[in-house]
Amino acid sequence: MKTNDTLFWVWLSEALGAGNRDFKRLIHFYKSPYEIFNAEESELERVPDIAQKTVLRLCDKGLSRATDILEACEKLGIGVLPYDSQLFPPQLKELSRPPVLLYCKGDPFEMKELLTVGMVGTRRMSAYGLHNAYRIAYRIARAGAVVVSGMAAGIDGVCSAAAIKAGGKTIAVLGCGLDRVYPKHHGPLMREIGQTGLLLSEYPPGTPPNHYNFPMRNRLISGLSQTTVVVEAGLGSGSLITAKDAISQGKTVFAVPANVGSRAAEGSNGLLRDGARVAVCAEDILQPFAYAYAKHLDCERMQRVGDEESKADYRYLERLGVIELTESEQDTQVPAPPQMKDPPKNKRRSVEKREASSRHTDLPPTEAEQPDKMKKQSPEEVISALTAAQKAVFEAMPDDRAISVDALSGLDYPYGEIVAALTMLEIMGLIHKLPGALYMKA
Repeated sequence: MKTNDTLFWVWLSEALGAGNRDFKRLIHFYKSPYEIFNAEESELERVPDIAQKTVLRLCDKGLSRATDILEACEKLGIGVLPYDSQLFPPQLKELSRPPVLLYCKGDPFEMKELLTVGMVGTRRMSAYGLHNAYRIAYRIARAGAVVVSGMAAGIDGVCSAAAIKAGGKTIAVLGCGLDRVYPKHHGPLMREIGQTGLLLSEYPPGTPPNHYNFPMRNRLISGLSQTTVVVEAGLGSGSLITAKDAISQGKTVFAVPANVGSRAAEGSNGLLRDGARVAVCAEDILQPFAYAYAKHLDCERMQRVGDEESKADYRYLERLGVIELTESEQDTQVPAPPQMKDPPKNKRRSVEKREASSRHTDLPPTEAEQPDKMKKQSPEEVISALTAAQKAVFEAMPDDRAISVDALSGLDYPYGEIVAALTMLEIMGLIHKLPGALYMKA
């Protein structure tokens, strides 16, 4: 692909932002981003059903931002996969809001004939969750399927690490620029995925892990995957968002059953109650796809993997920064996730403020993690504590009928931030998500 072609793809991606509904309209109406760049406002308005806000964004013909991004990518060793690239994942083109392009690190590979399995779960995993995540991901990768995850703390990191250990391929989709390591302790894991698998992001270098990026990221995890597996998830886990995205995309969702009453698994057990398929072992997940992907899926090889071989390797997980071991811990114990050292007193308040904000960037806190005062708040108190975006979305929703995300596109917020606001409003119990991607006040 010519560099100047890529330049206009980057310009278009920055002009539209992540998950813009008008991208598919534009790319069907025009042959290339270069044509869109050269189109006048009156021409752009002829695109069927295009939003006026999108037209105004496309009238900004400055290329300095796109040029800076490409220069940063070249310096950092980050590749660019535009929508028309042969290596752009074909699964993502089927989304209603596909990415304009993807930034990548690693070796992009043809995914058309490979089975891709999304594996997600809580960041506060139990011993049960860790062992099942590792065992199932290891065997799936050994069979030749690709493990797709978000490289989040906890279950996501374990699944990616297990796939690498098995000698298989893994894809990690980030909610920030590929020059950012998030979470920080996953630096070794991120480097390993970049060398043996593939790192992808819809966001250019320099993009921080803003909280509204992650619901957008989740649609790409499920979009890349033929099926999604929720290993362990509490009621407020962001992995449930990925599962809902998969369902709305017409994909099969699996969940690993856990003890009834376990807070860490209330969400994943709830998926099973609502119709998700049971995943006790890797065979449960792969069997429905064995015939369609027979060319690249070797289930017999997976069946030769012994229990000891697929047992969680703590030392390996520690080396990749997924967990942290102490001298006193035994092999039967689950180590705690790595903790950052206490910052200097003069910096502690700012760090705590960032960490409080970041709790919503990856996986929202479970009910058990929320402070007691939040549980006791009245609806009026909860509403008064909403962010500006959450309040705007809530107030824009009618009291007596359901509404779609597209109906909220007139709000002066990016699409990703609107989706993030809806997610948090649902977690807070202020709204309900209905079939057909509709939302209604509780």
